[in-house]
Amino acid sequence: MATKNSLKSMLHLSNRTKSIIILLLIACGPMPFDYDEFKSFFSPESAANEAKFRPYNFTTQFTYDSDVWTENPNIDAAQIENVKAWAKYAGISEAVVSKELYVSYDDDTHKTGLSDALKNKGKTEALAYLDLAKQIEAIDNGNFDDAAIDTNQQVVKPDFDALLMDIQAKHSQTKDIFLKERLAYQAVKVADLAENPKKSIELYEKLVKPIAKKTFISDWATSRMAGACMHAGDTTKAYYLFSQLFINAPTRQSAAYLSLKYSPRFHEEALKLCQNDTEKANVYAATAVLPFQDGLPMLEKMRDLDAKNPLIEFVMAREINKNEKFFFSTSEEMVYTFWGVDSLKKVDWKANAHTYFEKLLAFNLESAEKENLKDSPFWYTAASYLAFIGKDLEKANELLQKAKAIPTNNQGIKDQIAIQEMIFLVNETPDVTPKMEAAVIPLLERFARSDKFRTANNFNATCKILAAKYEGLTINDEFSENQGSNSNTSQKTSTKTLGWFSSCFGKKEVSNSQSTPENVAKAFIMKVLASYQQSKKDEYGGNASFLSNTDQYAIEDSTSSQNISYVIDYFSKKSTNDFDKRLQKLAGFNNDYLYMVLGRRALAEHRYTEAANAWQHIDQKTWQNEPFQTYLDVNPFSLNGQGDADAEQKVTPLSFATRMASLETKVKQNPNDSESWLLLGCGTYNMSYYGNSWILLRRAWSSYEKANTKDDYYTYDKALFYFDKAMKTSPKPELAAKACYLAATCQQIKYNMISAKMYDGLYLLPEDEITKKEAEIKQTLANLRKENYSIYFNLLKTKYGSTTYEEQLIDECSTYQDYLAGK
Repeated sequence: MATKNSLKSMLHLSNRTKSIIILLLIACGPMPFDYDEFKSFFSPESAANEAKFRPYNFTTQFTYDSDVWTENPNIDAAQIENVKAWAKYAGISEAVVSKELYVSYDDDTHKTGLSDALKNKGKTEALAYLDLAKQIEAIDNGNFDDAAIDTNQQVVKPDFDALLMDIQAKHSQTKDIFLKERLAYQAVKVADLAENPKKSIELYEKLVKPIAKKTFISDWATSRMAGACMHAGDTTKAYYLFSQLFINAPTRQSAAYLSLKYSPRFHEEALKLCQNDTEKANVYAATAVLPFQDGLPMLEKMRDLDAKNPLIEFVMAREINKNEKFFFSTSEEMVYTFWGVDSLKKVDWKANAHTYFEKLLAFNLESAEKENLKDSPFWYTAASYLAFIGKDLEKANELLQKAKAIPTNNQGIKDQIAIQEMIFLVNETPDVTPKMEAAVIPLLERFARSDKFRTANNFNATCKILAAKYEGLTINDEFSENQGSNSNTSQKTSTKTLGWFSSCFGKKEVSNSQSTPENVAKAFIMKVLASYQQSKKDEYGGNASFLSNTDQYAIEDSTSSQNISYVIDYFSKKSTNDFDKRLQKLAGFNNDYLYMVLGRRALAEHRYTEAANAWQHIDQKTWQNEPFQTYLDVNPFSLNGQGDADAEQKVTPLSFATRMASLETKVKQNPNDSESWLLLGCGTYNMSYYGNSWILLRRAWSSYEKANTKDDYYTYDKALFYFDKAMKTSPKPELAAKACYLAATCQQIKYNMISAKMYDGLYLLPEDEITKKEAEIKQTLANLRKENYSIYFNLLKTKYGSTTYEEQLIDECSTYQDYLAGK
């Protein structure tokens, strides 16, 4: 691995010693914060009862909002209810019950608090039941197998017949209703474990069904009996039972969903077992949330059968979210979505996405006027969003006002209404008006730095639209078809007739706003607010970053010093405008931040005096802190033995910029000052990508960065210019040869950039095309190197071939050796 000052190694583009540290420490780009994330703007929390059914929202994952990636997973609903019941029965705390019944995997201590309490209260029947339940649980979990394996004993199958006799005996003897229901459940469970589904169903009918006052324990028994029906081949009854459990039994909701997901598909026979229209609606609802089918036909049935079904809004929100995935994704992206689905099915989903949105809109408009549904603002809100996606902003606003007029206690729908207001506001006129600013600022404050990806999608889209309008640029339509993966680039839209959605589908809007200094400043703020660095901190201290986020560092690095000056002016003025004051507070920029960015941008533009003037505004103690202590720890004016003799001498950004300004003045006064030209070249080289002091220009460095061929930070054109001047003005051939070599280094970096770009995507081509393309690229590069990128190597060979330094290069620089060998 190369040291930071090794130019000979740098010719081969080896990474610096610190590159891995830098990559891991400060150069991580935006990554999905939420594993469920996809391009979506309509919050499922808008639907009534969403919290109860959250895992079954649409997702590209197994279930929604899964906790498998967290250190502290959510406690299962069945565990919560069981602990509560035992705590009340035994008269002890839930914590004591939980420690005995649900032992943590990292806690191997044996807790007996519940057993001790039962014993002290003389509840011997309950104590015996508890021992029995633990024995059956061990069998269900396969622990008896593990014990046998651990002791090298033969696996002995449990005596299920004896267990069943014991359970039924205890059931007939006890008068304790609490225990009687649990023993009935255990009987059904053990028969199922014994692979005797007929017996399990029989015991359910005999022991569970007659219970007058059932609790969640009877739901457990029903779930076991439904499984027994499945095992017995009665899939119709099983499907019916699991559908009812999914809707009505929170402690068995997950088990019912999984059973439905892996059972034979829904068929009409299950409806014949339903006792009433509500149960029929439940069958449709439970089916609608399963993967890979359209829920709209089932929604229509649900609405006709039971308009008050708890899942009716939930299923609609899920359908909108699902179709967003198909609508916003490109056809290419859909190929890599849902691996288990036939590719032709994916093509259909994509092709029909806009038509399906039209159908969903029609259903929402109808539902909003239905007698049993119109007391909820959900339907008008959803219809408003769909109208907006269809580019009918006037209709969308009209429907949203109707939604706002309906009272609700659902905070989710209140937030969605406000989110849509925010988006609609910034789309109302081509230009940003004071009225728009006044209306949108409280919404920007409300939804900034969210840890929910849909809220972030809407907020970021709002900021990007406002930024484009402030700058008078073409506004990218975040809400058009084929804008997948939260892409900021335009995609070609479908040419198919889109019916109601076709009016102005996919049109590009161009703002007429004047790009005044104040508007430029506001645009910069909006861009930064949409960045992942401005997002809410997560539980581990990182940023909640989403695919729709931009990169604040990239924004800073691409903004001119002039525009940063406009931002500083905007913050320095004592505006009485409420919007200005609130926007500045929302951005949270202080002088140190703004002048740091200004100094970096001025330095990047080689405006050294301006950089020094900017950094004079910063507290000089800043330079003694990180990251400057680590990443500005060597002398930028020393390079491979050239420039300053003391490579260990430290500088600060201010002293560096001040010296660069002084050197620039010297060469203006004396164009033949070779030493100053050389020092300018060393400083410019070292503040760039491969230099030892890149921290002067950037906040982050990564070996995965894609070089920008128009940015001197990567191209080294200015450094080459300085080294060329040093070479041409040097009175001594040895010194001129060294400057020539430094110029050759810069030229080779540019050549390697061009080479890398030519190879982009090559190895994704078919094998036969790769071989042919490789040969073409090699020939093109050979010609380029010979004609355009060997100028300074030619000079080393011809003009400086008799110098000691050139002879040293022949021994030490493999790139120069390759050049001499004609490679």
